[in-house]
Amino acid sequence: MSNEKLSKDNIGGAGSSSFETAPDPIAEGDIRETVDADVVVIGAGFSGLCCALAAAEEGAKVVMLERMDHVVGRGGSIYAMNSKLAKEKGYECSVEEVARRYKRMMGYHSYRVDGRKWMLHFNRSGEAMDWLIDRMTAASSVGGYDLTPVLEHWYEDPENINGEFPGTHEFLGGPNGMRNVDNPQQDVCANMALYCEKAGVDVRYETVAQELVKDGDKVVGVVAKDKDEGGYVRFNGKNGVVIATGDFGRDKEMLEKYIPWVAHRTDFGGIWKGSGHKMAYRIGAAIDKSETPAPLIFCFQWRSITCQVRAFQGLMVNEDGRRYDNEDNVISHGGLALLHQKGHHAFAIWDDDYANEPQWQNRRYVDGPKVFDTPDDVRAYWQTVVDGPGTINMNGSGKMPVKMIKADTVEELVEKLGLPKGQTLKTIKTYNGYCETGVDEEFGKRKGLLFPIKKGPFYGIECTPWFLCTTGGIRCNEDMQVMNADDEVIEGLYCLGSTVGDMYNNCYSTHFPGHNLGATCLTFGYVTGRKLAGAE
Repeated sequence: MSNEKLSKDNIGGAGSSSFETAPDPIAEGDIRETVDADVVVIGAGFSGLCCALAAAEEGAKVVMLERMDHVVGRGGSIYAMNSKLAKEKGYECSVEEVARRYKRMMGYHSYRVDGRKWMLHFNRSGEAMDWLIDRMTAASSVGGYDLTPVLEHWYEDPENINGEFPGTHEFLGGPNGMRNVDNPQQDVCANMALYCEKAGVDVRYETVAQELVKDGDKVVGVVAKDKDEGGYVRFNGKNGVVIATGDFGRDKEMLEKYIPWVAHRTDFGGIWKGSGHKMAYRIGAAIDKSETPAPLIFCFQWRSITCQVRAFQGLMVNEDGRRYDNEDNVISHGGLALLHQKGHHAFAIWDDDYANEPQWQNRRYVDGPKVFDTPDDVRAYWQTVVDGPGTINMNGSGKMPVKMIKADTVEELVEKLGLPKGQTLKTIKTYNGYCETGVDEEFGKRKGLLFPIKKGPFYGIECTPWFLCTTGGIRCNEDMQVMNADDEVIEGLYCLGSTVGDMYNNCYSTHFPGHNLGATCLTFGYVTGRKLAGAE
């Protein structure tokens, strides 16, 4: 491909960013080796590993390229419906229940998402999860760690508005997943890499994909740079080339073009620089139909209050000392609400009695122990955060600022938080009045979540939106075939994981905790691998 500006049709809009300029093509004379395979997978994250293993188990010859010297997993929550574990625990979903969840989530995403992809996940995720469970529980057979599958508990909302759905799986017991604040997905990916090697997948670490290769209109391979040998290697994929290269959150220019409000208003935590997106765009792939990939945004300071990735339902005020929203919200939507406030932050305020509130002291896992056994355990935990370094490192998502304040009086707390004293004290007094009457006259928060700020000691924490990664960016159909701006399939090219477009709109919602890992990575990777191997 010549070194020229990419067309507007290719990338969803004109611009002058450096990523829109294709590099000079790699000369044939610089390619020292050609490797033939049935399937070439670019990226050895969770989605790439699932695809490679599923294809290899069905007899396909698979090559998987990974730019790093090891596999990387992050997080641990994997959402699936009707797995054998979910059924064992009593959470089997009927067709009617699946339809209810589908309609609710289409509404949350304004119907600007691909319903066929969502239904693919709903219909095949149980099968894919059972496949994963069978391998993770017996991983010692390939030299890995036998892991224990568990179901995460979920936030229940009697109003059926902001509650989460059950079905989030996690795998514990490995060196990186002994506690709920660890990074169990690293153990899952490490096991998957061992399974891939045993199944005959040719895993090429420290091999960086550079450009896709076309024969006419069909993608037939990829040229990559091999660090150890030098020069370039061409990998041909007879049945398909799969992009599984992760997000573009570390490329500020791509953020500025596609999601500028994320680039300016959140703490930064992206992972990759969109190498797969760029390769796809340069051969004619289109961006999501909405033209706005969705960010994954959380407020992890809430997690530092409850020791759970869920909502905080005490009092929230902005830097003017005023309430701005109903505090009953899932962590993703709550993080977005912070973006509308001055300074793109807000402040959580609560008192000692919040430790006695049983509604948020639920179980981290179904049939598991409570997060805290007693209210005194809650208070002891808060004290560790107050005395802590002022940062946390959550599930491999980066170091985040957490400065919890403790004070004997409300007045002292307000001063330590740097809030305007008069307005903030007025807000607290008004809010306490709502708690006494049981009627929130400003935002209608339900009576059971109106917790007054009266009994010392008092606590507060600054809350900021944390951007973890991007989701989407490459247009594709329900078979994961990449498409151009005319919605025509680019033959031979597929995408998985955080590159899959039209799955989320506005934001990645946590009503299905772990949906991206469960859908675009596990389910889509498993199904695509089988299809490319000719198994279905």
